Amino acid sequence: MGATRPSERVRFLGRCAIGFSCVAIVLLAWLPFPAVARAVAGGPDRVYFPETGHTVSFGFLDFWLRNGDVPIFGYPLSEELSEDGVTVQYFERAVFEWHPEAPAEWRVQLRRLGAEAAVGRFDRAFRPAAPLGSPACRYFPETEHNLCHGFRSFWERFGGVRVFGYPISEELAEDGLTVQYFERARLEWHPEFAGSAYEIQVSRLGAWAAQRKGIATAPVLLPGDVPTYDSALFPAVPSLVRTPPPGAPVREPKWIEVDLSDQVLRAWEFDRVVFASLVSTGLPQYPTPSGTFRVYRKLLFERMRGGTPGIDYYDLPNVPHTMYFYLGYALHGAYWHNNFGHPMSHGCVNLPLDAAAWLYEWTPLGTVVWIHP
Repeated sequence: MGATRPSERVRFLGRCAIGFSCVAIVLLAWLPFPAVARAVAGGPDRVYFPETGHTVSFGFLDFWLRNGDVPIFGYPLSEELSEDGVTVQYFERAVFEWHPEAPAEWRVQLRRLGAEAAVGRFDRAFRPAAPLGSPACRYFPETEHNLCHGFRSFWERFGGVRVFGYPISEELAEDGLTVQYFERARLEWHPEFAGSAYEIQVSRLGAWAAQRKGIATAPVLLPGDVPTYDSALFPAVPSLVRTPPPGAPVREPKWIEVDLSDQVLRAWEFDRVVFASLVSTGLPQYPTPSGTFRVYRKLLFERMRGGTPGIDYYDLPNVPHTMYFYLGYALHGAYWHNNFGHPMSHGCVNLPLDAAAWLYEWTPLGTVVWIHP
């Protein structure tokens, strides 16, 4: 793969929503053939995994890092190879495909392994279902299936349609487990790991596909110029941090961390990170306060106004998923910029819209917000 190949009404006025400019993220021009190497996610553009003896590079590495890494995709089982004119790579739980003709955000696509594994299944769980009508469930008219409880939470937290595709079955018992099929994956419930990061797991359909196609998975020698994978090599990927920092409120059942230095927000359940996103906090002249706070008000939409007329005044209607934690400071979605990872605000914590929506649903009133340098 080439070096640049293979995210109410207004009653309270917020004071801190917007920065001075709207800077769009500029994506690299992905190329279908080798080109000059560029860093991936703040680190090297190619790494070696001794666990399986294979390398992952460029666009595939960037996608693997930013969308769940080992827990979602597993380790690489092959090097890159060509199948039917498409560059692909096999992982334990997925197969990555490179589609240079697609829009930039879709050039890395996951093979529809769930659909492949479900071919010929006509038992009841795979037939169209009616909406269950439970608040714990979400119904998908696209495939006429429900997604509920832990599987729903996992699906929404770790990529949704982009990573897993739509559900193509209801829950069913299989191999002694409760499972559910999706277009690109199968999820498993492991009650013996209840409350841990391993309670919901992604099936090893990538390994199944590799065996089915006779893919060569033997380890290769470590190339001399390629580093061994270490999460510390990629500081720009917020989800790779999985140990709470010193002083964190780990006794809280739910708490939100805002790291001002790295411009990252993480949601934790005790000492387990369950969600992470780049954010934009306050500009130097409008710093976000550090300390320990609690969410005291939630508004699905909010109007935010502030600043000085003629200098930095702003008036933003319908700021989504707003959660106040201290005076007029809030966590909220930001629709006016896409420069997350850099300070942009008048003191609030700006989140991407999908991240803000997820966090709003996850966060009850009283949740600790821990903000540190």
